[in-house]
Amino acid sequence: MQRLDDSLHPFKTTTVLVVEDEPITRTIIANYLDGFCHVAVVANAEEALQYCSLTPPDLILSDVLMREMDGLELCRQLKTMPDVSHIPLIFITSLSEDVEEQACWEAGCVDYVVKPVNAITLTNRVKTHLTLKLQTDFLKQQSLLDGLTRVYNRHWLEDAVQRLIRQSSRECSSFCLAMFDVDWFKKYNDHFGHLQGDQCLREVAKALKKALLRPSDAVVRYGGEEFICLLPDTDIEGAECVVNRIKDAVCKLELAHPESPFGIVTLSGGLSQLDNSDLENWEAWLKRTDELLYKAKATGRNRVCIASVRN
Repeated sequence: MQRLDDSLHPFKTTTVLVVEDEPITRTIIANYLDGFCHVAVVANAEEALQYCSLTPPDLILSDVLMREMDGLELCRQLKTMPDVSHIPLIFITSLSEDVEEQACWEAGCVDYVVKPVNAITLTNRVKTHLTLKLQTDFLKQQSLLDGLTRVYNRHWLEDAVQRLIRQSSRECSSFCLAMFDVDWFKKYNDHFGHLQGDQCLREVAKALKKALLRPSDAVVRYGGEEFICLLPDTDIEGAECVVNRIKDAVCKLELAHPESPFGIVTLSGGLSQLDNSDLENWEAWLKRTDELLYKAKATGRNRVCIASVRN
């Protein structure tokens, strides 16, 4: 079978989850897909729900008729889970009546394949829906990036921070938030002009991203010369090391700033940790961190003010 160009359709980076309670069928389907994508297999709907909650796949292939929870109910439950409701699901079914087909569509599938499964039909439908998924993910990703600095924007922040707060609450893990502001940036713009000011923000954003060492950490351009860093699964001591590394990284850029008493571009920042009172009102956490940022600016700049952990 001729393969699509992997540089345009990087299926090898995708994961397809096969949900099938018959071991032989499960193996056959996995073998059909082996070679152009990563394949994960589970034996029932309950295992599929657990897998998706931990490591969401790019596509799900599910049998309809399974013991205990069937594929229709699996699909309906997945559609109620915010973090995985967008994952396309293809049913593999031996059902052929119109009413049975209608039930598949109403449950929320994007397609279905009739048993006995034809290898060519299955692989091409999987490729079609993976392509659509990758294209959708790319367009969504682009819409969530700041056009100037190419870090995340506020639209991404509003969705991501709620998800990360829920995750932190479920796992009883620490979660820290840092806010930074480029010191005397208006004076920088007035001195060098807006084109140079834009380049300065790009360099600062790049330094922030480079200073974050874990994939789960994220940089957001919050507005103007202000940036936010989300540091999930990080306590206040660990976060303090991160924000100091960020501040030092920007200083090491040695971007000349004649209107600053430091002579170079610097950052002021605020850092605080999520507590129980913030679980339903993340804006209060944001406001608390913003107040720390302004305290850093009021007390000399080129520093980070850190909140003590609240019990």
